[in-house]
Amino acid sequence: MKTAKIISIIGHPIFHPTWMMILLLLSGITRFTPGNDLTFLTITFSLTCLLPALVIVMLKKWHFIESYEMDERDDRLGPLFIMVLFLFVTLRFFNKMPLFSIYNFYLTTVIVTTILAFIITFFWKISLHALGWGCLTACLFLMTTISIRLYLLYFIGSIVISGIVAAARLKLKSHSNAQIYSGFAMGFATVIIVFFLTLF
Repeated sequence: MKTAKIISIIGHPIFHPTWMMILLLLSGITRFTPGNDLTFLTITFSLTCLLPALVIVMLKKWHFIESYEMDERDDRLGPLFIMVLFLFVTLRFFNKMPLFSIYNFYLTTVIVTTILAFIITFFWKISLHALGWGCLTACLFLMTTISIRLYLLYFIGSIVISGIVAAARLKLKSHSNAQIYSGFAMGFATVIIVFFLTLF
C-alpha cells in the first residue's frame, strides 16, 4: 500500500508539464544555452506545479477542500479551476517563443482535458491520473510519428508507467476500472482530436 501511495504521488499529473519540458530539453528539440534551459524549466515548474500546489495547500487550510487526495468530487473543482488558470498563464508565456511550438501544443491539450475533467467532475469521478497519462502518452505518440528515433522509447515508457500508475490507483481503491480506463481513453482521444483540428 505504501508503494502504491508513493507511485501515485510521483505519477500525479501536476508534474507532467515539467516532465514534458525536461523531455524536450533532453531531446534537443527545444534547446537553448544551459542557463536558459534551467530558467525555462524553473518557470515551467513554478507556474504548473509549485504555485498551484501552494494554492491547493491554502484551499485546504481555508477548508475549501477536505483532503489533498480529493477523494470527494467537490474537492476537485477548485484545484482543477486553479490548474486551468496557471496552465493558461504558462501557455501565454511560451506562446511568444516559436521554438516551443510542440510544448505549446501539449499545454493546449492539457488545458482542454483539464476543462473537460472539471465539467465531468460535476457528474462523475473520473481518474485525473489516468487522464493526465492518456494526454501525455498521446502527445508522445504524435511526437514519435515525427521522429521515431527521438521519442519511441519515451512513448513506450509512458505506456508502461501509465499502467503502473493505474495499478497503484486501483490498489489504493481511489478509482474503479471504469474511471481509470475512461480517464486514459479521454486524455488520449482529446489530444488526437485537438491535433486534427489544428490541421484545418
